[in-house]
This record gives sequence, C-alpha cells and structure tokens, in this order.
Amino acid sequence: MQRITSSLRFGSEILGELRDLKAQKQFESAGQGDEKPKTSFMDHLKNAVEEVNQGQMEADKKAVDLANGKNTNIHETMLAATQAELSFNLMVQVRNKALEAYQEVMRMPV
Repeated sequence: MQRITSSLRFGSEILGELRDLKAQKQFESAGQGDEKPKTSFMDHLKNAVEEVNQGQMEADKKAVDLANGKNTNIHETMLAATQAELSFNLMVQVRNKALEAYQEVMRMPV
C-alpha cells in the first residue's frame, strides 16, 4: 500500500511539473519580450534521466554506508532504495510509451 502511495505521489509530482512547464510556456508565448533559451523535450528527458541516475547513486551510497557500518539508519536506506526503484520504473514506462507512440506514427500512412 505504501508503494502505491509513493508511486502516486511521485506521479502527481511529475504532473505538477508538467503543469508548471505548460504554464511557463504559455507565459513565454504571451510576448513578454524576454528572450529565454527554450528547452526542448529532449532536454527535459535528459534532465529526468539524470535525476533518476542521481537517485540510484544516492541509494547505492546509502546501501554501501549501511553495509560498512557508517550509517545505522536502515529506514533511510530502504526509503532511498524504494524511491530509486520507483523512479526507475517510471522512467522505463515513459520510455515504453514513447516507443509505442513512435511506432504508431511510423505505421501511419502518408
């Protein structure tokens, strides 16, 4: 049950970030005159993959520290490992959906 709650919380955080990006895009398109460099979809994906990688590295470090006796808090270690696992699973699902969308577009008649 806690896993589902964490997954839903993580999913809602991503949805919130997407809403913020949409609002920012609408604000930029309103013609404020500020020329900010626009980030592409690829940049957002790259940043997301880097965040997942950092989460994995943090979980690994906490696990090594726990095994070496430097850290005795097993709760934090397990929480970091679970968060890393959930973020990785979400990244895999996003990749799968992107591949499905690409394959669907490629099957469209011209």
